[in-house]
Formats: sequence, structure tokens, C-alpha cells
Amino acid sequence: MIYTITSTLPPVHGGRTKALLKRIKFLDEEMNIVNKIYTTNYNANYNEVYEKFLQDDVVTKNTEFENLYDWLSGFKLLSIPMTKFKKKPVYKEMNKEIEGLEKKEFNNGNVIRYYDGETYVLYRKYYEGTNMLQFEDVMTPASKKRIERREYNTYGQLHRKVYFSSKTFFKILEEYYDTEGHIYCKKFFDSSVDKRIDFIQVFKDDKFLCAFKTEKELFEYYFEHRFNDGDIVFNDARVLDKPMLNQSHQTKNVLVFHNSHLDGDKIKGSYKTALENSNKVAQYLLLTQKQKNDIQSLFNIDDSKISVIPHFIEPYPENGNVEKLDRFVFIGRLGTQKQVDHLIKAYQQFLTIGHETNLTVFGPDEANQKQLMLDLIDEYGLEDKVKIYDYTNNPLDEFRKSRASLLTSKYEGFGLTVMESIEVGCPVISYDVRYGPSEIIEHGVNGYLVEPDNIQQFAGYMDKIVKTPLQNVATKAELKQENAAGNFQKLFDKVK
Repeated sequence: MIYTITSTLPPVHGGRTKALLKRIKFLDEEMNIVNKIYTTNYNANYNEVYEKFLQDDVVTKNTEFENLYDWLSGFKLLSIPMTKFKKKPVYKEMNKEIEGLEKKEFNNGNVIRYYDGETYVLYRKYYEGTNMLQFEDVMTPASKKRIERREYNTYGQLHRKVYFSSKTFFKILEEYYDTEGHIYCKKFFDSSVDKRIDFIQVFKDDKFLCAFKTEKELFEYYFEHRFNDGDIVFNDARVLDKPMLNQSHQTKNVLVFHNSHLDGDKIKGSYKTALENSNKVAQYLLLTQKQKNDIQSLFNIDDSKISVIPHFIEPYPENGNVEKLDRFVFIGRLGTQKQVDHLIKAYQQFLTIGHETNLTVFGPDEANQKQLMLDLIDEYGLEDKVKIYDYTNNPLDEFRKSRASLLTSKYEGFGLTVMESIEVGCPVISYDVRYGPSEIIEHGVNGYLVEPDNIQQFAGYMDKIVKTPLQNVATKAELKQENAAGNFQKLFDKVK
């Protein structure tokens, strides 16, 4: 068995988590190498995430999971409450009526505000369509701000309380509860700065065990207790580099870079620990040769410590029932990295040429970038031409429907969506940024590479791909799945 550490495993996830899960499944199915995944974020409903991954066939039944907070609780955070004799799950419903309080319902009764006369005293949110409480906020009458939040898992068990300052209303304390109601962790926060941790306390059997100044110290403590000398550990999250490399065991650390280590010409702060401590790293797993060259131009890291393994793509079954639409598509996070304003500006310039092709966008909002897009759409009068959705359950068919997919990022790691688009025959127009697009896109064959930040040129290639559609769009041979096993075997040979 080998191990993978990551900060979080969200049920609806982007490229990093998707690539991580794809690698783990491939290693199990094709190379008989089983993974155990360790996560360090807090999620009291992780069991549902694990079950969803298995149902969606993104992991195998051999994949094991463990979470830091479940371990801290003595594995009593994610344990399912069962009846004594029939061993059925126990659900604790919460009556929506509270004696002495009046209620106002919203969102089909899933959200309720409670009033003591005219005074707003309590806010509750229920899991959709149930009487299972998700969380409740105790309000301060003077300002109608929350001073305490109580959070419940999908079985109705209290798992965390959060307290807020009555002056700044910033978080001041979090208490973590196991399924038996015992506190196993407390986090104290600076009341004058939002979400700044002062210190963390850990308890065992209701007794104080140890304390930490930062979450990274807590992560290091966790890794110190979970790994042994010689363990092979893949790390996909830069926030975990320092705690992993600082723990005392002689683990064989494989640092996986999913994104560019550069911000312009400078090294990103999140990558410095990884690149400045190569003596503690067994292998750097990079996605492109260009990134390898850039790293070695700045750091004295030997070839033997770097493996370049591009993302691979498996063949997808054809779907002849998909209707081709006159539209472009973007699928991805609406974060600042994606420069979604360039997307709208290029599309607006494309329309001035005289086209009627629409634009459809799928992706969760980040850093209020969706509003930036909506403002531009309003400014240019594109409300009837651009549609924005939070997500899609079937990205492959959305690519199949489209003339081309678009990417205006300022940087990339490799671009799984670029690969998926091309694999189902949808060409890609992308800025030629570090790293990935130039290694996936063959200019003029399966898409077009555009000078970074050149919006006018981008619009020109949109025009070209409509007037002269590319034929027989296909994935480069070196990115096919059959080449991946050999690449990973070479990596493991170096590690061992």
C-alpha cells in the first residue's frame, strides 16, 4: 500500500482532486497498487463523500480513507450511530416547532427564523426535505448577529459548536464533539482578526492531551503518528508540504505539482517549501517538461529526482445522441486564475465580426468572479447570448455539443478539461500559458494556441474555428492511458 495526503476531498471538485482520484484508481486497477488517502480538513459528513466516490466509480472498493479529525476523535466522528439490536442507523430529528417562539419559513421549510415576539433569536437550516437539523445560529437581539452556531451531521448528531465575539462577531472558539458527546478538540481564535487561530487544544478521554500554535503543527503531529520509515507518500497539496517534510520519519515523499510554481517570474510562496527542501523529497512528479526545465533553471535539483508524467486520458464511449449546438463552452472554476473577464471580452469581440454563436459557461463561483462576468455581460448587452450555470453532471456531452471549448487562464497545471474536450472531438482555443496547453493542443490540428492575454487574437481564432471547423480532432498519442503505467513504473523504480 502507498499513501496520498491532501487537504480536502470535496464531493463536487475541480482538476486537482479529479486528477488525484484518477491516479489512485489507475494505480489500483492497472498496477495493483492500493492507496490510502489522508485528509486534513474538517467534514463531519465525509462518509457520504466516500460513498459518492464509490457510486460514481471514481475510486475502487480497495481505496481506503482517513480524516485527521476522525482520528483525533478516536474514530468516533464519522462512526454511524446504530440501534442496539437491529443495528440500524439512528436518526435524531428536530421538531420545527419551538414552544414560545414564532417561526417564519423559507426555502420550502428548509430554513426557519424564530422570533420571541418581535425579537429575532434563532436561525435554523435543515437538510433539504427532512427534519434533520444541519445547523442553528443563536442570534444576539441587539444586532441580530449570530453569537453561537451548532452544527449537526446527517444523522442529527451535534458535532461542532462555534462561538463568535459579541463585539466584532468574528469567530473566537470552535468545540469539536464525537458521536458520544465528548469534546476532543478546541480551536481558539483572535477576536480582532477574522479566522486567525491563536492556538489549538486536543483532548483524549475528556483530558487535555496537547496543544498547537497553528494548524500546520497539528498536521505535522498527525503525520508523525500515521507514517513510518520507508512509507511512500504522495502529497497533492502544497499547504501540507511543510508538515509532511518536517515529520521525523524517513518517508519517501512524492510531491505532485498540479499547477504552475510561478507567479509571473517569481516563485509562489506556496511552492517554496517544496522546492527549497529537495533533500527531503524522493520525487517531484511534474506534468510537463517545460516546468521541469524552469524549475532546474532556478534550483539545483537533479534529473533523478524529477519524473514528468502528463495527465493521461482514457477513451470515452461515443454518444451519437448528442445534438451539436452553435455555441462555445467553458467548464471550470470561475476563479481569478481563469481570467473569465477575458472570456467575455473575447466573445464580445467575436460577435462584432457578425457571428451568432452562443457561449455557455459551467463552473462554481470563486472570489466573486461570476459577478464580474455578469457585469460585463450587462455592459455588452449579451444577456441573450451567454448562459452561466454552477455545474454540469455531464461535462463530456457539453463538450460534444459545442463548436469549441475556451480557456483564458493566466496559468495552468495541465488542464484535464482541455484533454476531455479534445478526447470527445471538441477542439480547444487556449492561451499558451505555463503549463500544459502547448503539450495537449497541436496548433491548427485539435485546437489553437493564443498569445497570453491577447484578447483580439483569441477572438480571431474563435472566428476561424467557426468559419473553418477543424476535422478529426483527437488526443495526442503520448497522452493516451496505455502509456501511463510505464511512466509510473519508472517513478516507483526511482523511489525504491
